[in-house]
Amino acid sequence: MIMKRYWRMFRPHYADTQRLALPVIIAQVGQITVGLVDNMMIGHLGTTELAAAAFANTLFSLPLIFGMGFAMATTPLVGKAYGKGETEKLHNLKRSAYLTNTLFGLFLALVCFFLYRLMPSMNQPANIVIPSQKIFSIIGASVLPLMIFLSGKQLAEGLSNTRLAMVVTLVANLINIFGNYVLIHGKLGAPELGLYGAAWSTLAARIFMAVTMSVFIHRLALLKKVNKHEDIKELFGQVHALVKLGIPMGLHIFSEASAFIVAGIMIGWISDTALAAHQIVISLSSFGFMLYQGIGVGTTIRISQFSARQVPSLIKRASRASFQIVIMMVLIISSAFIVLRNWLPQLFTSDAEVIALASKMIIVLVIFQVFDAVQIIYSSILRGMADATVPGIFTVISYFGIAIPFSYWAAFIGGFGEIGIWLGFPLGLSICGLLFHFRYQKLLKKTILLSS
Repeated sequence: MIMKRYWRMFRPHYADTQRLALPVIIAQVGQITVGLVDNMMIGHLGTTELAAAAFANTLFSLPLIFGMGFAMATTPLVGKAYGKGETEKLHNLKRSAYLTNTLFGLFLALVCFFLYRLMPSMNQPANIVIPSQKIFSIIGASVLPLMIFLSGKQLAEGLSNTRLAMVVTLVANLINIFGNYVLIHGKLGAPELGLYGAAWSTLAARIFMAVTMSVFIHRLALLKKVNKHEDIKELFGQVHALVKLGIPMGLHIFSEASAFIVAGIMIGWISDTALAAHQIVISLSSFGFMLYQGIGVGTTIRISQFSARQVPSLIKRASRASFQIVIMMVLIISSAFIVLRNWLPQLFTSDAEVIALASKMIIVLVIFQVFDAVQIIYSSILRGMADATVPGIFTVISYFGIAIPFSYWAAFIGGFGEIGIWLGFPLGLSICGLLFHFRYQKLLKKTILLSS
């Protein structure tokens, strides 16, 4: 009887969250699959090529991840306006989102230029520096079209439309895979570009994403112009709101992702074999992360709309439902990783030393995935409540105050070597999740008081 009541209470939340999350998960699994294919194709060119691609892509993730986090500010603002039925505000948010993210994309392009110049000074293996710089110079140009694509993606998600980004992303993934095949190996009369062919293919796919998403967003009825007078003051007011929310959100996402990036740089100090193994396990880790992040996107959308209506009971139930979904996902994915830990690295390389090291890293990956899933859902809930500054501070403390220093100690002082780099993440993620839990409880109590 109790189980039936429990099921009736949470079943609608399971269904609605999964309905929103499934297109996101499909799109993100598609992206990860393309990343895996990229690494497999490059890995079979050689260990040096895989290490060079790993360094370039790892470094590019610094501005890319910050930009993705910054663009996420659009979703809760659109979600709240949509929840309140403020159609005129939705059009103004479209204009301000595209303006803000385009300008931020130009800023990130400048950041990429400076990172390119600094690459030779990052103490990486000498044989990968030049090819890494060439790759980085190509994929760095894709940051602007990506920010334009993200403008449309976050707008659509705020309107509970997660299918649009899924379709655009999946088609772009097919373009990327086809481009890899043609440009890496010189098929269909194209030049044989080897390692650099994958970078050019990635750039082309991201330009396609920006153009296609912008066309579809322009045609969405809910975002069409509904007022005759352009209110410049309101436009810049919304730009300010997006920046105010976007900077801490970007910092939050950036801190987590850059901790792994810094780990990749540190592991490059040990050997190119260690860096290649690290890239393999990061690719596998991204698969689980994107699944949990998909549930997180659905959670953010629903929480933002419930927050606009000031319904704390629905916020609480939707949050609990999301936790239950991701814990089940963690159990399934972690079991698969444990069983297949000796086989999965063979998909990327035939180097026995890299395979053995990667299989050990997968064990640590399984441990920290539980904490990662929990903090993803908490951060998604807080994002839906338009709370970003405090979570951003918590993330910086957890990763750069705890995880990275512990990883350095474990690897270079504690004697754990390459595996030690990974040991800081379970610690940092668990502390981050705990801090988010306390923050969520505080905001929920505040919402209850306001609604009573």
